[in-house]
Amino acid sequence: MTTAASIILFKNEFIATLSDGCRIQKPELRELANALIHAGVHLNDVHFEWNGSSGQRMITAGQQVAFRAEMRRLERHQVKGLAVAA
Repeated sequence: MTTAASIILFKNEFIATLSDGCRIQKPELRELANALIHAGVHLNDVHFEWNGSSGQRMITAGQQVAFRAEMRRLERHQVKGLAVAA
């Protein structure tokens, strides 16, 4: 079963709520991407949310692109690491 993540930006902290109920909170998108990869979340199972509630900020298109690029890089690195170990 895959684990999905919903990401919001709340008062300068990126918060990912996973489909299994866990929450991961990081100040930087790169750190969040790394934590999500280690939690078993794949890029295709990530989506960004914004509902305009107090304290919540919109994640910009540029931030989303940077996050997706980092997730792709980490996924490729992880696959290469497994191939070398095998």
